[in-house]
Amino acid sequence: MLPFFIYWGVILACIAWLALSIYFSVFYFVRKENGNLWAFAFFNVLAAIVLAITLAIYRTWGWGITQYSSLIYLILAIYGVTIIAQAVLGREPKKAVA
Repeated sequence: MLPFFIYWGVILACIAWLALSIYFSVFYFVRKENGNLWAFAFFNVLAAIVLAITLAIYRTWGWGITQYSSLIYLILAIYGVTIIAQAVLGREPKKAVA
């Protein structure tokens, strides 16, 4: 029963972090504090790595858990798009030298 809770706990934690990350990314982007998006991109990379490791472990051993790996692949794809968007939008404009 514990592997079941770990599996779904990791998935739900990654979904919650993704929602929070997108919310704060939009918040900082609207306030034109684009440099903060780099931090969220870094933490999203870490969350995607944890999710990928969880996927690899549960695909290898399984422990009798019914896997909805298409959900995990969807979350990983959303993380990928979010990371790229945060990296691109996180660039600060260069200040013009007079």
